[in-house]
Amino acid sequence: MRLAQFIWAAALVIIGARAQTQSLPECSSSCLAQLLPQSPCSASDQECICTNVGLNRNLEVCVAANCTVKEGLTTLNVTNTECGAPIRDQTALSIVLPAVGFGALILVAIRVYTRLAVTAPGLGLDDWATILLACCTIPVNIGSILLGIAGLGKDIWTLEFDKITRILYLFYIQEIIYIFCVALTKICLLLFYLRIFPSSRMRLVIKVSCAVTFAYCIAFMFALAFQCSPVSYNWNGWDGEHEGTCVQKNTLVVTAAALNIVLDFWVIALPIPKVLRLQASITTKLQVIFMFSVGFLITGVSIYRTVMLKIFATSSNATWDQAAGGYWSVIEVDVGLLCICLPALRSLLGHLLPSVFGSTKETSSAGQPLSNLSASQGRARLSVARGGGAHDNASFTQLIEMDHPASLKSSG
Repeated sequence: MRLAQFIWAAALVIIGARAQTQSLPECSSSCLAQLLPQSPCSASDQECICTNVGLNRNLEVCVAANCTVKEGLTTLNVTNTECGAPIRDQTALSIVLPAVGFGALILVAIRVYTRLAVTAPGLGLDDWATILLACCTIPVNIGSILLGIAGLGKDIWTLEFDKITRILYLFYIQEIIYIFCVALTKICLLLFYLRIFPSSRMRLVIKVSCAVTFAYCIAFMFALAFQCSPVSYNWNGWDGEHEGTCVQKNTLVVTAAALNIVLDFWVIALPIPKVLRLQASITTKLQVIFMFSVGFLITGVSIYRTVMLKIFATSSNATWDQAAGGYWSVIEVDVGLLCICLPALRSLLGHLLPSVFGSTKETSSAGQPLSNLSASQGRARLSVARGGGAHDNASFTQLIEMDHPASLKSSG
C-alpha cells in the first residue's frame, strides 16, 4: 500500500513512548520493533522518524507484507495523525456541483414549454428523449451528493470501513448510469438532427450514428455491470477478505471514455458543415454554429474526466484519487443536458426578442422574408424540404425552429 510522504514510523514510536501502542495493530508494532534499531533515528527524535526515507520505505514493505488491508489503513490513520499530516477534504465538490444538474432541469422545463407553446404543435422524439435524460440525471446528482456525504474526496485511511464499502458501491452504480446518460445525450442530439435535416443522405447518417451510439451504450453498460465476478466484488473486494476476480478495470474505463470522446466529436460536428451552407445572414450562422459548438464543452469535460480516471484501477487511495473522476462525470452529464436544451432556448429568445434572435432579414428562395410566409406556404416549404433538393438550405433555418415559427402555429 502506498504511504506517500506521510511516514508511519514517527507515530509508531511516539505512540509507543506515550503508552498508546494499543491503538496500533500488532503487526505494525512488530515491524517498528524490528526496523527502528536499524535506522539512524532515536526513539525521541520525532522529526527524524517522520522524515527518514529509508525507515519509511522499510516500514511500508514490512506492513504491506504482514498486515491486512484494514490493519494497514488503521496504521496510516494513526501515524498520519501523530506526524501532523494535513487532513485533505474535497467532499464539498461532490455535494455542491449537482446544483448545476438541478439547474439544467429548469432548462428542460423551458424546452418543453417552448415546444408546446412557442414552436412545434407537440413534443417530438428528441423532446421525449430529453425528458428521459433529465429523469436519469436526477439519480446521478443525488448519487454524487451521497458519495460526498459518505466521504468521497477524503483519504481512504480516514474513513470508517463501512463507508469505504458504501462509496465503492455507489461509485459502481454511478458508472453504469453515467454510460447510459452520456449515450442518451448523443441520441437526443441525433434525434434533434433527424427532426431538422431534410436530406435523405444526412438522415441515413444520423440513423446509423444513433445505432452505433446505442450499441456503445449497451456494450459498456453490460461490461461495467459485470466487470467483476461476483458482482459484489466491485465494492467489497477492497478489503482482501472476499474472493473474486475483475477484468482490467483501467483498460475498460479508459476504452469507454476514449470511444465516448470520439462519438462526442462526431455527433457535435455533424451539423456544422450543413449550417455553413445555409442561405442565412452571417449573424444567424454564427449564432447557430456557436449554439452547436457549445457541445464541444461536453467533449472537453469528457477529455478532462478521462485524465482524472487514468489511475482508476491502480490507486490504493480510491476515495481520494477517484473523487475528481467522479464529480467530473456528473459535470459532463449535467453540461450535456444543458447543451441539448440550447436550441429550444434560442427559439424562445427568438420569440421574445425577434430583433436580436429572430431572422426577419433572411429570405426564402423566392426572395420573400421567411417570417412573412403564411402557414400553408410554410408547410409546403417543409414538405418540399423533406424531399431534399435545392430548397434544403433555404428551409433549414425554419426547420430548426429559429425563424420565429410561432407565426406558423398561430396561423394554423
